Amino acid sequence: MLYRTRKITAALGVLGLAGCRAFDPALLAPTSDPLPVQLPPLVAEVRLPHFSVSRDSQAVATDVRTLFGREVREVLADSSGAPRGFAVLTARRVRYGTGPVYSYISGLAFGGLALLGLPMARYRCAVDVQLDVRNQRRELIGTYYAQGQAKATAGPYSHANYAQPERVLYVQCVRQGLAQIMTQLQPEIPHLREELAP
Repeated sequence: MLYRTRKITAALGVLGLAGCRAFDPALLAPTSDPLPVQLPPLVAEVRLPHFSVSRDSQAVATDVRTLFGREVREVLADSSGAPRGFAVLTARRVRYGTGPVYSYISGLAFGGLALLGLPMARYRCAVDVQLDVRNQRRELIGTYYAQGQAKATAGPYSHANYAQPERVLYVQCVRQGLAQIMTQLQPEIPHLREELAP
């Protein structure tokens, strides 16, 4: 009996040590190094149409605005001088949800299989990212598209066991999309600079 009690206590201790990870502020750092030739100063704007991500929606909106603001100031555009246009980010969630398989199996076993390493849930997220570059008159001079996708499994031993999975995955998707867009933008910098000239 004493051996069984120790075993249960040890298992609970391991579960406590392998708890949920907090949101990592490093996710809000710019996605790449500054472009070799940057655009003139731009005002960063974020649009999140039909935005609804459970209880974390306000935090996600703030995260995306912080990330994009830093991306524009530190990677895309020169930060000194008067703004000569606008960089408008639209991040539209395409898919977010948990797969039913792991939850169903875990529920059938009353969570016991999780102690053996079976994930309790799998989260998937996909976000369409669009960057519009507009001049001072708000005329569109360039549009760039990408899609970011992220997934994570939740379980006592998972390295991606986040306390706020919706928030983390949404920001990971936006980061992925921005990294792809920065690659698309580089060959068009001369044209955009000319259009943004005073």
